Amino acid sequence: MRPDSVSALHGWVRASLERQRLPYLLLDSAQAENSHLTLQRWKVPYASLFEETHEASLPEIAPLLIRLSGLAPAMLEKVCDWAEKLGYGAPCLSWMESPWPLLELARHLRQFHAVGLSDQQQMMLRWYDTRILPFWLACLEPLQREQFVAGLLSLQYINRFGDVAVLLEVDTAGAAPDTALMDSPLIHLDDAQYGMLVDAGDADTLISHLRRVITDETNDTPPRLLYEFVARYQQRALAAGIDDLDRQTQYLLLALYTSGAGIEHPDFIALMQDPPTSIESFYEAMQALHDDVWEAGPPLWGVQVEA
Repeated sequence: MRPDSVSALHGWVRASLERQRLPYLLLDSAQAENSHLTLQRWKVPYASLFEETHEASLPEIAPLLIRLSGLAPAMLEKVCDWAEKLGYGAPCLSWMESPWPLLELARHLRQFHAVGLSDQQQMMLRWYDTRILPFWLACLEPLQREQFVAGLLSLQYINRFGDVAVLLEVDTAGAAPDTALMDSPLIHLDDAQYGMLVDAGDADTLISHLRRVITDETNDTPPRLLYEFVARYQQRALAAGIDDLDRQTQYLLLALYTSGAGIEHPDFIALMQDPPTSIESFYEAMQALHDDVWEAGPPLWGVQVEA
């Protein structure tokens, strides 16, 4: 947990209360299971965004909108400290201000539980996962964004690098959409918007897999460096026709173990002219590369240690 960001959240809450706004936390408890039990034990008001949806029977993994106004000072500090600890352990915490009371704001946010797609299908969208949240807002058309942020005066979150990022700050909240007669998702995404959300999760999926394969090495690499490096070389893998997770993992292992130098080795460039399509053949081809390829450069984490 970073003290500067901790102070930022506590300061934000105090300033929000002084402005007579209503501060809320939004916790994705799919990454902090059974958090609702903690809030119930502490008698902290919250609302599940799964209520009134098909997932209502899963309170242990529901996104929880937590009201901070009205809490005693000691409890307010306790809740913020607890939530921040969760937020630095997983991409699960954002916070917002609104003029709306808890149940009204929760009812509004539930409207984005699912989105419509171009093939007349619907998809549940975990936009409150903070790896997805900034891409969700970025992919929306102006009217769609206006619909989503209606009722919000500010929106911040802890990003994947442990920094507090601001997504919204306005003086006046918009009006809530009239959804009394709605029988379909409020927002429909076209193929380009859907592609943005899918692409947003690709690097995270690959990093998660790499962390299982080379746990110590990835833990020794600063998060920002690891993400930017993996995202860059994943795009190069895709350009070479390596479009599945298993082959991308092998590709990235060479990149990580050589700080990218192995990818530039003539032997590997030759292999990429016609890469094997099966994971078994690709793995064998990677292992058959001469030691010069695998020793073309220092490992990414080794460069950091030496620095």
